[in-house]
Amino acid sequence: MKLLNKLHYFFLIIACLSVLSSGYAQDFYVSPEGNDQANGLFAKQYDQTNGPYQTLARAQSAVRALKTSAQFKEPVIIHIGTGIYSLDQPLVFDLRDSGVPGREIIWQADNGPVILTGGKPLSNCENTGQLWTCPVTDLNFDNIKRPADSRKKSYFSPFHLYINEHRYHLARWPDTGWAHIKQALTEKTKFSSFQALPVIAQQSQLLQIHIFASNDWLDQYLPVAEIDSVNNQITLQSETAYPILSGRRFYLQNIRSELNAEEEWFYDNSNNRVLFITAAGAKPERIIISALNNLISISQAGYISFRNLTLRYTTDAAISIKQAHHIKMDGLEINNVDASAIEAIDSNNISIINNHIHDIGEGGISMSGGERKTLKAANNIVHNNYIHDFANLILTYCPAVETRGVGSFITHNLIDHGSGGGVTIGGNDHLLEKNEISHVCEQAADCGAVYDGRNWTDRGNVIRYNSLHDIYGYAFQRINTAENTVEYAQKGAVGVYLDDGMSGVTVYGNIFNNAGSLAIQLGGGRDNIIQNNVFFSKECAICVDARWPEYVWSLNRNTLRDVPYLSKLWRNRYPALALPMHNDIWPEGNTIKSNIIISNKQDGPVVQYILPAESNDISNNIVWSTLGNFKVLYNILDRPNTLGDVNWQDWIKLGVEKNSVLADPCVSQISSTKVSFCSKAPLAKIGFQALPEDIGLIPQR
Repeated sequence: MKLLNKLHYFFLIIACLSVLSSGYAQDFYVSPEGNDQANGLFAKQYDQTNGPYQTLARAQSAVRALKTSAQFKEPVIIHIGTGIYSLDQPLVFDLRDSGVPGREIIWQADNGPVILTGGKPLSNCENTGQLWTCPVTDLNFDNIKRPADSRKKSYFSPFHLYINEHRYHLARWPDTGWAHIKQALTEKTKFSSFQALPVIAQQSQLLQIHIFASNDWLDQYLPVAEIDSVNNQITLQSETAYPILSGRRFYLQNIRSELNAEEEWFYDNSNNRVLFITAAGAKPERIIISALNNLISISQAGYISFRNLTLRYTTDAAISIKQAHHIKMDGLEINNVDASAIEAIDSNNISIINNHIHDIGEGGISMSGGERKTLKAANNIVHNNYIHDFANLILTYCPAVETRGVGSFITHNLIDHGSGGGVTIGGNDHLLEKNEISHVCEQAADCGAVYDGRNWTDRGNVIRYNSLHDIYGYAFQRINTAENTVEYAQKGAVGVYLDDGMSGVTVYGNIFNNAGSLAIQLGGGRDNIIQNNVFFSKECAICVDARWPEYVWSLNRNTLRDVPYLSKLWRNRYPALALPMHNDIWPEGNTIKSNIIISNKQDGPVVQYILPAESNDISNNIVWSTLGNFKVLYNILDRPNTLGDVNWQDWIKLGVEKNSVLADPCVSQISSTKVSFCSKAPLAKIGFQALPEDIGLIPQR
């Protein structure tokens, strides 16, 4: 036995010497079974000294100490052992935690699942028939913070309840779906309901409403002052953002007496209990409330990577990055967070790749960087991520990906099943390429799967080789007074939405397959290129308009003050922007050419052109209707009284569109990401170029 012990320590010494004499000396190990008094140099615990750390914070301290020594000569890898790491405070990274080029700091899961959680488990829960109750006396809810948000006014609960990794809904009325506004009684605070309101014996100031007050593109949570069930009226404590209109939708929540349906919950703060009803037959094995604002917070740091981790249960963004650079998130799973997954503000060279982001309360990835005045690129990358089931709490203006600033790359992502839009772009020189986007705008209308708007100077953006399919929307249609009901329909979404004068965008080589009521809307913009796209549409493929008479064009004119658009740099990059405008309220300088449009619309226009003829180029397109009648709605602004809704032959006679043909493009195959044509297809006549076959996610080996 003594001999074995001697051999054990002999080999341990040899291992230590080997580690310390090689590049691997800068590896540290963490394990839930570790010990923060150990040296962190081994994955397994040999004794009190030689073994892994127990906490990530201890490993962070070790890295900081290493950096101040002469041993920081190689990349540092923190190997995180399999298990769950419950954090009481975020992992905060700053300049002290930075790597340098060639000596990156890498935090990675080691040979198994690693979960970082900001949640608090509830215990000692009892089943009292249908209802479960959990005491929370020992939890300090005062420390749980929620981000300030004008769309969540007095939104009582700073946390959410998750049962077996599934988010439950606050007790609400109605239990599912929406109720509807019958009549506005004041402009922004009082209305009557179509549906009979519930009788609430003890009304609380914590009662809330989730409401689309005036349209289908902005939702809010607001505090409720009174529910008058006798007169079927609701009075709000705060004003809605827009005037209340009949037929619009809402539901009430955070009501103890309405805790009566599966997967609902309520926090009884007077008795310090969380109450919930499980799904039928479900056993609540993991009962967790979100508690921590962020799990990872990075500020003014660089050359740090995170690999193969799972992050859950935060009240704000799971990962917050501010004024940082050369940060990489690779192979993460982020789910069950109340707000967004990753937020990177004023940061450059951020790489967010190969991640799985799902079941998110708000948006997926939001980033900004670069410098617009100098057009210095951020070089931020969002690549090969699968983002789905997002915008589950705030339903609108929470896209899967949002980028601002200059020069980001959004490539090969799969985005589906979101309440609002898919991708929002703002700024210059962004590339959106080879992404697949479907089933977004599921709770919104006037909503873009890809959106940018209201800025003449947001130039140089390219939307290329993407597939947009099965995008519908959800829109108010009418009030049926005879039956006292409100009708909504799955419509109103837009595939690529160039809103309110958006200009200088190239939309090239994309596949639009039932991608909204309008596959592309060019809303009064200038110098846009729509070329080499393929449209399969039951509705409208391309719509160009000049906005409405009351549109406030000063909003666009003022954007010219924000950037030096007449400087040499800007004139060289965007020469059309510096040219005088013939009429700044008309859509001018646009090119629509070499597109293939295939319609199976029963009736009505397949394309709509409200524009001047002389300052736009519509040419060399192939159009086809499987039902035999391809119609065009038009209003030619520089030709007085030239407007109509006509068939293709009469449209071509006007001479506005040139060298385009009505012909069967002979589609041989179409899938969610590919389209091919038979050998006799007349593509060469219009200069159409073949589309790539690698759109969408790249399989991981």
